[in-house]
Amino acid sequence: MDYFRNKAEEWDSPAKIEMAEKFVNELLKIHTPSSDKKVLDFGTGTGLVGMKLSGKVREVVYLDSSESMLEILKKKLDANKDWGRTIIHGDITSYNQRDIDLVTTLMALHHIENIDETINYISDNILKPSGVLVIGDLTEEDGSFHNGDAVPHKGFKIEELKAKLEKTGFELITSYVYNTMVKGDKKYDQFIMVAVKSDKK
Repeated sequence: MDYFRNKAEEWDSPAKIEMAEKFVNELLKIHTPSSDKKVLDFGTGTGLVGMKLSGKVREVVYLDSSESMLEILKKKLDANKDWGRTIIHGDITSYNQRDIDLVTTLMALHHIENIDETINYISDNILKPSGVLVIGDLTEEDGSFHNGDAVPHKGFKIEELKAKLEKTGFELITSYVYNTMVKGDKKYDQFIMVAVKSDKK
């Protein structure tokens, strides 16, 4: 089932665009990939993060499980005449080249059922040694962010997610709350977490 089938056409709202810009700006304060690097944007959606990075790196791989979101992305890339793109429809296991320097994921991880398996897979099958993983997501919330829709995780406890990364062999560089979103009368914090894969793995 495509959870985003009825949301894709209206996804690129000013608020969503601003959210992606804030995440990318925060990422670049901490880690600036050089122009020869290859990036995988996991849970790319309509490519709001990946497209922001595409002019700064050699290549961006756009990966998402929602075909409807990727259709919007393709139209945007076509409009930009970005023909040298790689778009993959599937889950994280759809990529296994182990040639990625930087994995980014914004507001996607809370939609993933098994976090441990996903982190392990990124480490073992996607990132190069010393590759970087950057996560942007919600801190733990009461479930109201998705208006009652069932999602696997109601945000994350930062310390628990850090422990999962370290257990997998990542070295944590930093993690902190960088943004607060307001929906109705509620506030939701977003964190960024940056970790480096062991250069021996």
